[in-house]
Amino acid sequence: MNSASDTAVVAYVASPHEGYLRFFRQYPGAWLYVLGNQLIEGFKPLYRHLPGNQPEDAAKMIEALGIFERVSVLNPLAVGILRNWQTNRFARIVMPDEDVSHAFAEQYLPGAPIVFDDSWRLRWDWGASTMNRDPEPNGLISLAAFDRKLIRSARHTAERASDWWRQVGALLVRDGEVLLTAFNRHVPHEQSAYLLGDPRSNFDPGQGIDVSASLHAEAGVIAEAARRGIGTEGCDLYITTFPCPPCAYLCAHAGLGRLYYAEGYSLIAGADVLRAKGVELIRVLFSDPPP
Repeated sequence: MNSASDTAVVAYVASPHEGYLRFFRQYPGAWLYVLGNQLIEGFKPLYRHLPGNQPEDAAKMIEALGIFERVSVLNPLAVGILRNWQTNRFARIVMPDEDVSHAFAEQYLPGAPIVFDDSWRLRWDWGASTMNRDPEPNGLISLAAFDRKLIRSARHTAERASDWWRQVGALLVRDGEVLLTAFNRHVPHEQSAYLLGDPRSNFDPGQGIDVSASLHAEAGVIAEAARRGIGTEGCDLYITTFPCPPCAYLCAHAGLGRLYYAEGYSLIAGADVLRAKGVELIRVLFSDPPP
């Protein structure tokens, strides 16, 4: 079992918010390396393009909390210390489970004993958000291999979302051909919630959807279709999670023919609107339903 003294925590810290502090407090006595500007500059497509704390300032704030034995800013020269993990004091390296960490580890720390910890997120799925309800319990069900394949693709797309609470992916499909894909993202920039937060965090799951600073996957794919001049009449939508009411209304009036989904949603008011507009609701299962 690893001890704190032989653990190095390496993290990109745009702002030492609650989620990071909860993550840090799991490794008291470890050494913390905050990625410096010279290193994160190499990952511009990934890191947050909004003003944040300078690494040196973030390191000082975290050091003042007294969590770690040592806190320093990691520069390219010091990366060699971590790279030679077999000959230094560290038996493991812990990093937040996010894009910058994965890209950094792949480039600078190949083969190192890295643990990607997802407990850095600001908040977790609450109980109500995991109580997914089928909007049409007696509705259509698909076990078709093709539908499962597209739902898996939607799930893979959803993984690109930076949202720490819920990741949703959507595919716009016509005659079996995927026309567009989308995932939920925050606006004005998909990383803005990490620095500015999301107003919806003040509400319980299913509440305050209208104040969210997130563009939902369904709205995103339909908006992109409009931008590109792609007609949605008669198209199918494959989505990981059944739409919230506003997105369901949008899907209903976009002329979709069928909506395939894998998971239910805590608010299902949009189901009636979809059915009223002739949209077939089809739940895709990955195992045979009970007899």
